[in-house]
Amino acid sequence: MEIAQYPAGWFAGLGLFIADAVSGGRLIVYLVVIATVIDLGCGIAVAIKRKNFAKSELMRLTVEKLVVYGLAMLVFLCIDKAIEAETSWEFALTSGVVGVVIAMTETWSFLASLLILFPMNPFLRMFQKALVGEIARKLQCDEEEVEQILKESVKRKKARKQPRANDGKFVPKKK
Repeated sequence: MEIAQYPAGWFAGLGLFIADAVSGGRLIVYLVVIATVIDLGCGIAVAIKRKNFAKSELMRLTVEKLVVYGLAMLVFLCIDKAIEAETSWEFALTSGVVGVVIAMTETWSFLASLLILFPMNPFLRMFQKALVGEIARKLQCDEEEVEQILKESVKRKKARKQPRANDGKFVPKKK
């Protein structure tokens, strides 16, 4: 889990864990499902942008992820219930931790997809160096190639936004 390599990732995870604990342990389940569905949508959008056919494989992988995530959460919820029965400690510790890890992994994945889609977005560009590895895995290429692609796309976008000049003055489009 790449996001755990950064202090912001740990703070976000701790915040999610606390929010889940305060909400009674249901919040993280909803966040896992929402993040997984958003990741599916972003994956389809990236496939369309790259002119790759968005195969039914994306949907199959999403369903598989939801099943695996659900089973993992169920197993750890059972562990929490066993701990609760033995200690009368009513707190979903293990399932909360597993849910936070899953939600953050999916969030990291869809942030990488969003950066592919919107390379000029200032919020996403803050994470650009951190997301290069995830983007390289998604696009099945080297990290250096991803960095080059992102730099070129930013240059292209900036070039399109610059006004045309005529002796230093803005020249409007002719109708």
